[in-house]
Amino acid sequence: MKIYLRPSWVLTDEHSMAAKGKAVLVDLEFWEVYHREDMIGAVSALQIVSQAIEEMGENVFLPEEIHFISRFKEGDHESQPVPADHMGNMKKVTYEEIEFLRRG
Repeated sequence: MKIYLRPSWVLTDEHSMAAKGKAVLVDLEFWEVYHREDMIGAVSALQIVSQAIEEMGENVFLPEEIHFISRFKEGDHESQPVPADHMGNMKKVTYEEIEFLRRG
């Protein structure tokens, strides 16, 4: 499955770097591949996906696409997510800020 999140980002499990059943985020502009936990500049691939989904709105996605995205966002079931109360006071980052941080 491929889900285009922005003109230069695609979430896919069809790339050779994607593990069985696990999607990767592909930067089509630079042909870079990122896993959920990878950092892209000062932000994670997960943050980029989350921000793109928020900006586009979940109503534009089909139910199977939402499920696919949620599997990427949840990550491995073996890994332990950080509880919300330990996240501190995290600032929400805009797409433009993400692009600035990513490019440096």
